[in-house]
Amino acid sequence: MSAIRSVIILFLISVAMGVSCQSAEKTTATPITKVTGKARNILFIAVDDLKPLLNNYGFSQMHTPNFDRLASMGISFENAQVQYAVCGPSRASIMTGAYPDRTKVWDLHTDFRKSAPDLMSMPEYLITQGYETTAVGKIYHKGSTAPGHDGKSWSIPHVLPDNYDPAYGEPAFSYYQNPETKAQMTKLVEEARAKGKKGKQRGYVFKRLKPSTESMNVSDEAYQDGLYTQEAIKRLGELKAGNKPFLLALGYQKPHLPFIAPKKYWDLYDRDKIDLSGFRELSDGTPKIAYHSFGELRAFSDIDNDLKVGDQISEDKQRELIHGYMACVSYIDAQIGKVLDALEEMDLTENTVVMLWGDHGYHLGDHSLWCKHSNFEQATRIPLMFAGPGIAKNVRSAVPVELVDVFPTLFDLCGVKIPAQVQGKSLVPLMDGNDATGIATDYAISQYRRRKDVMGYSIRTERYRYTEWHENNYRSFKPYQQENIMAVELYDYQSDPLETRNWAKDKAYAETVSLMKEKLKKHLETDRK
Repeated sequence: MSAIRSVIILFLISVAMGVSCQSAEKTTATPITKVTGKARNILFIAVDDLKPLLNNYGFSQMHTPNFDRLASMGISFENAQVQYAVCGPSRASIMTGAYPDRTKVWDLHTDFRKSAPDLMSMPEYLITQGYETTAVGKIYHKGSTAPGHDGKSWSIPHVLPDNYDPAYGEPAFSYYQNPETKAQMTKLVEEARAKGKKGKQRGYVFKRLKPSTESMNVSDEAYQDGLYTQEAIKRLGELKAGNKPFLLALGYQKPHLPFIAPKKYWDLYDRDKIDLSGFRELSDGTPKIAYHSFGELRAFSDIDNDLKVGDQISEDKQRELIHGYMACVSYIDAQIGKVLDALEEMDLTENTVVMLWGDHGYHLGDHSLWCKHSNFEQATRIPLMFAGPGIAKNVRSAVPVELVDVFPTLFDLCGVKIPAQVQGKSLVPLMDGNDATGIATDYAISQYRRRKDVMGYSIRTERYRYTEWHENNYRSFKPYQQENIMAVELYDYQSDPLETRNWAKDKAYAETVSLMKEKLKKHLETDRK
């Protein structure tokens, strides 16, 4: 058994068994009620496509000292789940504290301001409470956001800086710094113009040349995320000079495809020692609708676009892609370290809640899948971390939690009234370092749509995941009908952490299926209308 697979299995078993994972060196926080009397600053860090492939989440091969550093400053949630494993819906949910069936965002095109105009965003509400709010980088999904990166959210306008390191110039299409790639792309742009493809040059180029990885000996500021870090530090200084509490949202692009990072981060890892995912087959008994053929990855020119569900990429390419993902994570780790350094240097640490999240997990070959877009564990599970005043240090929790919980948790920590629209719950009771303190809810909910008329709803407890696939355009705001259910899944992370088998029809799990179904049905019918 490979080293990485062993780590995955041991870790998932600990989560599935409900182990609290409290650090032996944890510290107990001052009771939350004593520190929420006045507003606190918020540093809100979003990382695109980030799964918990981090040292502080049990993956010792990862070079992530600054994720470790943030973990030591507060609490890491080991069983955090997203509402929807793709960017647009996930980000709409965390920013409004509402489930996708409330925001009515189930794709990459819908703006919640149009689909659910009565909802306010978290930073928008904070403005009404006397906060300054601003953002750098990717917070909402760009393709489904109102002008100004949802301009209502920011009292100081959002920015996407483009002052790239002059030693390398602007990357091609904001991605590539490889001189050969840039030259080829320039030639293709000229070719597209000569053919009269006005406004379509990007598509023309990417159809012919779109590498999935790049490793170049360049500075951090040769790529977008290095610029985001510089601008965020600048804004921290400006916000500190003001007279208001603030929310600074910082959204990193990597490790989103293409897997591009400065060469020094690639050099942290030996590709020959990188293990492939522990289970790369289709699961026994799992319905086909649970899978996809990873079209997002197949859009790159060095990936076979004819691959179907269950087909595998060559092992060499798998290692290259995993290597690239790991390098990108370490690149972001370095950026986070710079921001934490600035926070300390500006004496903001003691009065600032730092919160970090991934917008969904990521398949790296497991179940033959890549990218996200599923209700499997690797797509829905994310790192979720909080640090700051009132939060115990060096604590981990295996309690199932959700991204909709972030909105009320931050407001609770900062002494701000939680608006009625919020459907999540505050996680503050879990942050005092006391194993006896808990919350009432023992599950997290995710969902994902297939075709145009099928929605899969997935409930995750400490040990199990149960998923129902509902057809006929069912949503939770419609009556729950058994006849709509076309397929069911059950996974047991204690006995089968890699989801190799769907246990839903196994007689030994009949009682578990019944209990999980009851929980999910109650949630869909009554809990979250």
